[in-house]
Amino acid sequence: MSEIFDYCIVGSGPSGLTCSYELLKDNKKILIIERDSRSGGLAKSYNYDGNIFDTGPKRFHTDDEVVKNFLNEIMQMETIGRSTKVHFVNKYFDWPLNLKSIFKMPISTAIKSLYDLVHKEDIRDISSFEQYIKFKYGNHLYQTFFKPYTEKFLRIQAENIHSDWAMTGINRTVIDKKVKADSILDIIKSLALPKKIDTKFLYPSTGGFGGFFDKLYELNLKNKNFSIEFNTSFNQLKYENNIFSAHSKSGKTYEFKNLIWTGNLNDLVHLIDQNSKTDLNYINTVFYNFICKANSVKKNTAQWIYISDGKNLISRITCMKEFAKSTTPDGYYNFITEVTDSQKQPLYFKDPEKYKDKVIKELMDINFLKNDKIDDIKINAVKDTYPIYHKKYKLAFGDIVRKVKKFSNNITLLGRSGAYWYNNSDHSIRMAIEISKKLLKKSSDKEFDYRKYF
Repeated sequence: MSEIFDYCIVGSGPSGLTCSYELLKDNKKILIIERDSRSGGLAKSYNYDGNIFDTGPKRFHTDDEVVKNFLNEIMQMETIGRSTKVHFVNKYFDWPLNLKSIFKMPISTAIKSLYDLVHKEDIRDISSFEQYIKFKYGNHLYQTFFKPYTEKFLRIQAENIHSDWAMTGINRTVIDKKVKADSILDIIKSLALPKKIDTKFLYPSTGGFGGFFDKLYELNLKNKNFSIEFNTSFNQLKYENNIFSAHSKSGKTYEFKNLIWTGNLNDLVHLIDQNSKTDLNYINTVFYNFICKANSVKKNTAQWIYISDGKNLISRITCMKEFAKSTTPDGYYNFITEVTDSQKQPLYFKDPEKYKDKVIKELMDINFLKNDKIDDIKINAVKDTYPIYHKKYKLAFGDIVRKVKKFSNNITLLGRSGAYWYNNSDHSIRMAIEISKKLLKKSSDKEFDYRKYF
C-alpha cells in the first residue's frame, strides 16, 4: 500500500515552499510535485560561475510584520534603497512617474500631459485598463506610454485588458498614487513640497533573491515528513473516499488527502476534466542574462529599468550589481533583459536564441550598452510568468473555481498562478501563511481573502 500524504503541493515556488514549511510545523506529511529540476519557481536565482541572476527584479517590499518575521526566521536580510527608471521618449526618467518627471519631458508631451491632469475626463465606469489610466493620467500619456508598453508586455490589445491590471500589475511598479492633480495649484504644491515615498526594500544577504528560497527549501528538506519530486507533473487525478489518487507522467502513483495547487490553473482543470475548456491565459518570458565587462555598459545606478517603446522587444532591464555586489564578480556589470511572449501564439519563446542580436541592438539604441562586446548570454525561457487580466477574466476564474470545488472541497488554490492574482513574493508568503492557518483550523477566517494583503 502506497504512503498517503496529508498534503500534496503542486509547485515549489514562494507560496508552495512557505506553505509546506508552515504545515510541517504541525507534523503533517508533505509531498511537493515540481515540474522543474529545482525549487524556487519564479523566485529562483541562477549561478553561472559566480555570476548570479535573479528571475527579473526581485525584492521583498513589505510593511507586514508577519512577513518580516518570517523572512528573519529563515535568513538574514539586507535593507536596500530603491532606484528605478524608465526609458521614454529617448530619455531616462526616475520611476514611478511624478510631476517633476513630466516637466523633464519634451515640451509638447509635458504640456499635453499637464493639460490632461488638470482637465480630466469624467469617467464613471473604470472597469477597463484604458479607462483607469485615462482617469489617472489622461489620454496623452495613455496613448504614448501606457498603451504601447502594456500591449508589448501582455501581448494583447489594451482595450481588452481589465482595470485590475492597472491596480495590481501596474500600480505597484508604474503609477505614482500622488500624481493625479485637480488644479494648477496642486501641481505647484507637488513640485514645491514633494512628499517622501518609502523606497526601501529587503534583499537576501547571499545567493541573490533565490538564496532565500534555497534556504527555505533546505529547511523543509531536513524534516522527515517532507518529500519532493522534481521533473514531475500529473497526467491523471482522481478523488474517491476523501483521498486523491494522482498518476505522474513517469508512471508513479501518489495518494494524498489534500491538494494545494500553485501552478497553471488550466492544467488543473484539464486533470479534472480533459474535455473542459478554460479562458484564462498566462504569458511566458525569455530572460537574457548578460555577462559583460563593466566598461561595456553606460553608467547606471538603477536596479531595474522599464523600456516603454512598443517597438522594442525588451520590456525591462534588471541590473544585478545594484541589488547586491555579491551577485557580480569584480570588473563586471551583469544584467537581465526580459522579453515576454504569448502562450497562444509563441514567437520569441519558441526560439529565443534567434533574437539575441536584436536584443543587443536595442540595448545600444537606448544608450544602455556602449558596445556589443558581451562575454556570454545565458538564456532562461520561463513559462507562466504572469496572469493576463482580460476583460472577462473574473468570470473565467469563477468558472474554474466552481469546477474545482465540484470535484473536491479539499483543493486549495494558492500563489500567483494558482490564485490567478499578480502578486509579489512577500504577498505569496503571507497568502501561504494564512492559508496554512486556515487548513490547520488555526484561523477563524471562513473564506481567506488574499487580496487584502495587497
